[in-house]
Amino acid sequence: MSRFIFYLILVNLITNMIAITPRILIIGSKSGTVLAIVLALVIGMVLTYTIVRLFSQFPGQGLPEIMKKTMPKWISTPILLFFSLAWYFAGLIVILIYTVITIRFLTPEMPIFVIFLAFLLIVTYGVYMSTDKILYFSEIVFIISMPFIFFVLLKGYASTDLNWDYIRVAALHINHLPNYTSFSTSLYIVIGAANLVIFNRYFTKPKKPTGKGMALLTLICTFILLTTYFLPIGFGGFDSLDNVLFPWITTSDSIRMKFGIVERIVFLFIGFFFALGVVSTTTLWHVSMQLLSSTFYFKRFKFKSFNLTLPFFMFLFWIVAMYTTREITIDGLFKSVEFFDKIFLPILLVLLIGSLLLAKRRGSASTCPKSKK
Repeated sequence: MSRFIFYLILVNLITNMIAITPRILIIGSKSGTVLAIVLALVIGMVLTYTIVRLFSQFPGQGLPEIMKKTMPKWISTPILLFFSLAWYFAGLIVILIYTVITIRFLTPEMPIFVIFLAFLLIVTYGVYMSTDKILYFSEIVFIISMPFIFFVLLKGYASTDLNWDYIRVAALHINHLPNYTSFSTSLYIVIGAANLVIFNRYFTKPKKPTGKGMALLTLICTFILLTTYFLPIGFGGFDSLDNVLFPWITTSDSIRMKFGIVERIVFLFIGFFFALGVVSTTTLWHVSMQLLSSTFYFKRFKFKSFNLTLPFFMFLFWIVAMYTTREITIDGLFKSVEFFDKIFLPILLVLLIGSLLLAKRRGSASTCPKSKK
């Protein structure tokens, strides 16, 4: 399995580590979060294997090319449009969350639109990069960021301030039935392979998932997801984090490097996560833009010889993003994340896997030799 598929999955997983995901999991700690995480890991790995395996049947093709060859336009167009909107709002949620984190913990006196515009400008530049360059960009940022993030996680587990009794209490609630909200949220952050809807164009040779690759991916996802849930509880307490919006920021601020250049590592911690957040949003909006342009492309919408379709779509992205930033509240943002995970995600996965299975079946049928009469 290609290393770039790992990056697509792990960037999505780690980006959500300090977002609203830990709060959703902690809120459901007494109503089935532990079993929901276990179930999400099992189903997430099965879905990841299925998605990668299905896309390997169509080397060098994204979902738009696959659907246009095997399905009528009246089926492919609404599905691709739905996917485009889903990926756009997923990226918008990431930008909004990191903007809120910046205002709350780094620059509380700076206007929200200044911070948001800074993110938008960086992401806009990245969205227009080619698919292969985004993959290389993801690799560079991931390799630079992960050693420090992994060091902080190990430092947290080795800290004397970590109370393992709180973690044991949380783990004992495994006897509760899975909480659907916790399950859907956990499933979302391990299902980054869905980005192959566009990034499969890069893989011109079939890249089938291997046993070793899936075992390694399962180990990493299990460690990150369990850490996302249990480590903040170990530092903050089992019953004390219900009203904390970003538990992982509080957790990272509890970890000290007494002999380091910077004792409070929370600022460096947030900085590395911001880099991954930019990569994640760039990836999501690149997918959204490519899906949208494959559905609606205005050939005559030109300035001299330059087609303005993609800039027009990006202008719409900006308008919706700026309006949402002005109107949405923290509570609204939290509910939007829950709604996306609980409603959009299951529909998206069913449509994606169903479309690929149908395309595979029709593709196989079209290549079968016709019987002689």
